[in-house]
Amino acid sequence: MTKECRQKNIGVTPREKERLEEARRLYEQHTGNRGDWGNFLGAISLLGLAALGVYELVRASRENRRAACPVCNREFPIAYGGDLPAVAYITCPHCGEELVVEFREP
Repeated sequence: MTKECRQKNIGVTPREKERLEEARRLYEQHTGNRGDWGNFLGAISLLGLAALGVYELVRASRENRRAACPVCNREFPIAYGGDLPAVAYITCPHCGEELVVEFREP
């Protein structure tokens, strides 16, 4: 019995590869995260979905770790184990709205 790979290669054109590499360079420059392509793609995907209006975008400080939901306008703390990512997906504990939190430097 052969095991099916969960990850599939996605072909990109040379132009698309250049654009992705430039976006990655800017991401690394902005966040300081280097070398983790998975984190980059995850963050860029979440931010893209927030830009499309699929999720609400919220910004929080890395020090304070509190956010205000743009739907119900209630503030809540953000508990996150381990190192904080640049971007995280959370659900508002008050209204259940799906949010993308972008953590800023203090």
